[in-house]
Amino acid sequence: MTPTKSLLALAILAAAATAHAAPPAASASQPKPDIKPTTSIPLQTSHQIYDLKAPIPLSWRATTAAAQTWLNTGSAPSMVGTNGMVMYAYGQSQPTITCAPLHICVINLLPGEHITNLSIGDSVRWLVQTADAGKTPVVVVKPTAAGLTTNLAVTTDAGRVYYLTLVSDQHNYVPQIGFYDPQQLVINMEQQAAQQRAAEAAQTAAKQQAVIAPLGHIDPSTLDFYYTCKLDDGHSDLENDDLLPLRVFSGGGHTYLQMPGKMRYTDAPAVFNVTSDTTELLNSRLVHDYFVIDGLPQKFKLVVGVGKGSRSVTCHHQQMNAGWWAR
Repeated sequence: MTPTKSLLALAILAAAATAHAAPPAASASQPKPDIKPTTSIPLQTSHQIYDLKAPIPLSWRATTAAAQTWLNTGSAPSMVGTNGMVMYAYGQSQPTITCAPLHICVINLLPGEHITNLSIGDSVRWLVQTADAGKTPVVVVKPTAAGLTTNLAVTTDAGRVYYLTLVSDQHNYVPQIGFYDPQQLVINMEQQAAQQRAAEAAQTAAKQQAVIAPLGHIDPSTLDFYYTCKLDDGHSDLENDDLLPLRVFSGGGHTYLQMPGKMRYTDAPAVFNVTSDTTELLNSRLVHDYFVIDGLPQKFKLVVGVGKGSRSVTCHHQQMNAGWWAR
């Protein structure tokens, strides 16, 4: 091999060794970035989502459970909101938010308030701006490099102060975060419970009114108890005591039949107005153990069944000096 070729071969080998060599170690005098560990959960892989330390999913049950946990223990967990947004409990911690260079981090504050002041520790290497998403104030931050750490304080007209630590990382970051107020959740739960109790009370009152309304306005001094009732077709009282009224009286344009309690377990009778010429069905309704008949019939029948198996009771109104007990 000629000297020229030998020198060429040695140059090629040296270049290959340089290409495969390990990168030079960092200088001892070169400062290392002080990166604090983030409490955020990077939403990268599915196994991280189900990690025991990961925020719980945001739902009605989750928010209710978080509010109850805060009410019982004074602390509330972080939750995963819509679109992977990590929701922090306001006033429970100072969240550390991890952002990435050339990417923005969106910080959603609580709805219904406006930002009054914003201060960031490193305004040179962190870009920050504010915006509104409907009723929700938003802060958008972006680091210019990896390995940066600073803090951010935001005040609102609702009297809230949001204090956050911002960390930049080349790969792991959370693009969007938000806040929820566990105290407000408890207040909302109490208000909903109060509204539900009020609705149930109104429903009960309406039901009671529906029961009382058919009775109308009755003056006890004008009640007429001069009625007598008798079983038809020679049936005994013991055999038909579920059909025979305990007492009958009228007032306010209605006739009232107090029926035995056991009638609720048998067929309800039909009520007919009986005159010398016709027999017509009367409009009646059962209110508790009372039959309420519209009108003041002088003679009427209570009938159960049809044909030979039917049973009936006939009631008469007496003009004077008649007892009002049916039996």
